[in-house]
Amino acid sequence: MHLVMRGSAMTGLVLLGLAAPAGAEMDHAGMAMSETSVGHAPSDLVVASVGLVAASFSTPYFVGSYQGEATTVSWTHGRVGVAASLPVYHLDENGLGLRGLGDAMLHANADLAAVPWGRVGVMAMVSVPTADGQNGLGMGHWMAMPSVWTTTQIGRVALVASVGFSRSLSGLEDMRGPLGTPMVMSIVDPMNMSEITWSGGAAVALGGGVAASAHAMGGHPVEAAGVERVIGAGRLGWSNQRVSTGVELQAGLAGDPFTLRGIVDTAVRF
Repeated sequence: MHLVMRGSAMTGLVLLGLAAPAGAEMDHAGMAMSETSVGHAPSDLVVASVGLVAASFSTPYFVGSYQGEATTVSWTHGRVGVAASLPVYHLDENGLGLRGLGDAMLHANADLAAVPWGRVGVMAMVSVPTADGQNGLGMGHWMAMPSVWTTTQIGRVALVASVGFSRSLSGLEDMRGPLGTPMVMSIVDPMNMSEITWSGGAAVALGGGVAASAHAMGGHPVEAAGVERVIGAGRLGWSNQRVSTGVELQAGLAGDPFTLRGIVDTAVRF
């Protein structure tokens, strides 16, 4: 199971897990369907997962750290899957601490067809504003995040890529900071009001149920003020028929309000 970012960045992380024998990619924002496999999913599968995240951030306006956990339940039938997740965070921002829900995520994923290089599929996600958008724990409005993905397997290496479009369902108000600079609305799960999202990465099976992966993800703002977002990450995971677990380290390379972010996740399949 995966805790992942929004938009096609989420899709790319999901696919690394799908294509890699020991797949368990995650980010902190919400979970996607890790067991919607590329070509060989069980007919019916339920997965429950818990992920923990800790991060530090430093921006022109905010400095601090946050910790969180997210619980996810998913159901997969053949090549189609759905999932729902809800995170909780503790945020220390400019010396002030607060705790609360993050934005819930609803996901649907489908592995559509074979292509000459591998497989392609689609993912639809919706962000539900269960967090208070004024305190940095969420966007404060509904977001729609459709995307398409492709994956290929070359021996022990799985390559994945995705592209999508994320947009606020509550309008494109021009969100700006104190000095007129564009800014994202959420500290713990940043994204633009409207953006093209992308992701790509590779995972290699090391044997014994262990896999290592590297990936990058980001978003390019369109239609409204925003910032270019880029994140790089590396992950080491282990899985068997029943349990998957992994650790991941992420670096905010551009536009994201975290400097470093660490993630630990565990999933159980039923």
